[in-house]
Amino acid sequence: MIIANRKNILLVSIFIILIGIFLRFYQLNFENYWLDELIDFWVADPNISFNVTFLRRELTDDQTPYLFQLLLKIYLNIFGYDPEIGRHVPLISGVLAIPLVGILSYQVAKNYSFLLTILLVSINIYLIKYSQETRTYTLVFLLSTINLIFYYKIISPDLIRFKRIYVFFLFVIFSVLSLSSHPFVIIIFFSQIAYSVYTFFVFRNKNFLFLLSIPFILIIYLILNYNYLISQLTYNEYFLAHENWKFYYNYYFSRFFGSKIMGLIYLSTLIFLIIRFRKRILFTSNNYLPLIFVLFFSYLIPLLYGLIKIPVLTDRYIIFVLIPILILISVLIFEIDNRKLKISLLLFILIPTFINNYIEIKFRKNTKPEFTKLLNNLEEHETKNLTLYTPNKIYTEIVKNYIISVKEFKNNDFRIFSINNLPSDIKMIWTLCYEPLVNYNCNLSEDKKKNWVLKNNKEMYLLNAGLYEIIN
Repeated sequence: MIIANRKNILLVSIFIILIGIFLRFYQLNFENYWLDELIDFWVADPNISFNVTFLRRELTDDQTPYLFQLLLKIYLNIFGYDPEIGRHVPLISGVLAIPLVGILSYQVAKNYSFLLTILLVSINIYLIKYSQETRTYTLVFLLSTINLIFYYKIISPDLIRFKRIYVFFLFVIFSVLSLSSHPFVIIIFFSQIAYSVYTFFVFRNKNFLFLLSIPFILIIYLILNYNYLISQLTYNEYFLAHENWKFYYNYYFSRFFGSKIMGLIYLSTLIFLIIRFRKRILFTSNNYLPLIFVLFFSYLIPLLYGLIKIPVLTDRYIIFVLIPILILISVLIFEIDNRKLKISLLLFILIPTFINNYIEIKFRKNTKPEFTKLLNNLEEHETKNLTLYTPNKIYTEIVKNYIISVKEFKNNDFRIFSINNLPSDIKMIWTLCYEPLVNYNCNLSEDKKKNWVLKNNKEMYLLNAGLYEIIN
């Protein structure tokens, strides 16, 4: 009977994970790349050396950690330098995270609540969308999850002999990897230290193995990321603004869960559950408290840094905060003894989530530049000559690199030229302008206006293409 029950649980788990895989794979390339993805794709070009890769990072003042771009470069080298293939890397990270968050959830509460956790992770619209963007954030989420899995193991009193060495070694490795995926993961590391100090003074828990790992983690991390860290700490200005008053009743939950209503549902549920079980969480030795520390410091540390130096907090930088949010909601709902209340909370979360997901996916709107759609429109015209209107040579190379890599360019015999070095025999040419790069002003320079006559114009989202006749 127990074996049959385990088989049923396994089948349900696999079914939920398959739902998560489908939702991440479906519409994987619905959108083209936006600027940050264009830069990562350019930097990770497998046809250039690693030295040139690092040089390109410097040329763009790129703030993406090295790890993601190196993994992307290796993957593209194996499977081909194509933007659609580049999307596989975040997709794989997003898929792998589903069962691993389930494992972490089972460590926190050894009951069937992990099924709810993997369901909430599988259908979370925020994680789905970042699994379809060629950026580091699903890798951050994945490595943060693995780091927490081994943290729970390393502070466990059940570790003996060889297992202690094995867990210690893996915890150090995944701590370094997670920290290398994004500097904000230092929040998780700080939370783990704070929790260990707290439990030592309150519960007399002696987490010596974890404390021993701290210098190893810091030394290895600093050796691997010293230059990157120095470059980040020298910033005195940043593109983010200080949080307004609306942040303090939302905490990015509307972004994490798809809308203001969905954010309110999840935030209110989390607060209700934490208040209901506050005594158990705060005043007993339990597995919930490490997640509470991560949740708390994920907001506090960036906010304090913003007050002291510059604002740095935005939702995607703390994507790992979804780990404690989703696990705490799942395991605490299962702690409720009142059957009607438990079912009511499950329906309160799941029904709106499924409805929101249907709306988000069915009526999905494009939010990124429509390069391939524009190229398909230009294909109808007799001239296949293209040039780019960008603020400098670096951005020209970045945008050009993406355009010549997409199949719509390769299959339609387009040719692309430098706007300042056109062959003399060209009489007609399309000028492509990525509007955010030029502050939405795609007007040609004065010297070009003298001899270039606009004959046609096509506009797509964030893109403008002008067909010009060149008069000598």
